[in-house]
Amino acid sequence: MILAAGHGERIGAGPKALLKVGGKPLLLHVLESIGSNSTVKSVVVTAPPSLVADFRDLVASTDREVAVRVAPGGPTRQHSARLGVEALPPEADWVAITDVARPFTPPGTIDALLDELRETLRSARSSRPPCGIIPALPLVDSLHLLDEDPFLGAPFDRSLLRAAQTPQIFDRTCVSDAYTAAARDRLEFTDDAGMIRHFGGTVTAGPGDASNFKITYERDLALAEAFYAHLRVAPQTGPAAHG
Repeated sequence: MILAAGHGERIGAGPKALLKVGGKPLLLHVLESIGSNSTVKSVVVTAPPSLVADFRDLVASTDREVAVRVAPGGPTRQHSARLGVEALPPEADWVAITDVARPFTPPGTIDALLDELRETLRSARSSRPPCGIIPALPLVDSLHLLDEDPFLGAPFDRSLLRAAQTPQIFDRTCVSDAYTAAARDRLEFTDDAGMIRHFGGTVTAGPGDASNFKITYERDLALAEAFYAHLRVAPQTGPAAHG
């Protein structure tokens, strides 16, 4: 599932899915990345309700081997994700949820994460096996707690922290149940892994990739253009961890 219903408020131009890098909309970059995974059998794209027809035309203009459905999203990321899961075909047992703002997810990332999750499930001795896996990166910056602004407090051990990326892969029933519980309790979460953990589920971490950065602000577009030019010289060959 590709979450593409956001309007790009922080970047100041939207919808973000239609912003171009290297002359190509972000949505098409992400579809290419998703299409590099042999385990992906169908794709749902959540779109702003007023632009569903435009997104369908854009998707139809591409060559693809898997079925892609465009569905209207909701007012929040979490609401869109819930609608996207509901729009998946009934036979889909696992769902990979990613952001349209991550156009450089290395090829085969979903396949690699799913293989790692299945291996974890095979070897798990816990009574609470993980219902999902996310790519996560160690942090490189020094971290400090804020004491009384502008004064810093104690430094924080960055080895205990990870930066969560997408695609995040979950058992469909597990994530659907968490969406239902979050809607019932009127809670909003910044990512699906945090939501699942809040409601008692377990999530494991796989290797992230520094190239899988998220385009959030206008300056990120300039970085994306530079990185895209780099990729044309040295293409990505597959998922790899970077610290």
